[in-house]
Amino acid sequence: MDALPPSPPAHTAYVYAPGDIYPRSEREHALCERASRPDWLYLTGLVVLDAGAVILGGTDPVKSSGPYVSFISPVAIGLTWGATLGGGYLALPKCSLDWVDAPPREGNVHADWPLALALALLSGATAPIIYGIAINAGDLPSDWSTENRALHAVAAGVVGFGGALLPYLLPPSTWRSAKEIERIRAGTDGRGGWMFGYAVQF
Repeated sequence: MDALPPSPPAHTAYVYAPGDIYPRSEREHALCERASRPDWLYLTGLVVLDAGAVILGGTDPVKSSGPYVSFISPVAIGLTWGATLGGGYLALPKCSLDWVDAPPREGNVHADWPLALALALLSGATAPIIYGIAINAGDLPSDWSTENRALHAVAAGVVGFGGALLPYLLPPSTWRSAKEIERIRAGTDGRGGWMFGYAVQF
């Protein structure tokens, strides 16, 4: 009489279906729960930095200083404003215990860079406006040339663009948790292996 086939390994006892929309493990549950609430500490820190940059940029010693030292103001305001727009989005909820978003078996077709670029462009376009409002641009020293004033606005815009991308290097807990869930689920075919595919168009 033939012997029974060996039992499958423990990690293959359950094959995850594409319709599994709930957390699949205690770790995923904890990560999703953390990502389901705004990161208020991160958002509060951004608001505090914004207020500090506006107060610093609006002080007379900074505005009336030399043409190079005065660049502290547009750089600080542009950086904090960009970080607020970019980091504010990342700090919003990114998961729900009733629907855990994950890439399909065929691979992740969603890219993060288009929205990141859009927020960076928005930050770069609006940072000079925020800078002008924050320092009361009409109250700048009269000996500043038009070129100097324009360079301050350009500096705010350029730094604002970069500031919106900075939170991706220092992300809030919501974004880190969502990315960890994505990393756990990415590429697995439900049996512990990895899938690679290709497509041909006619």
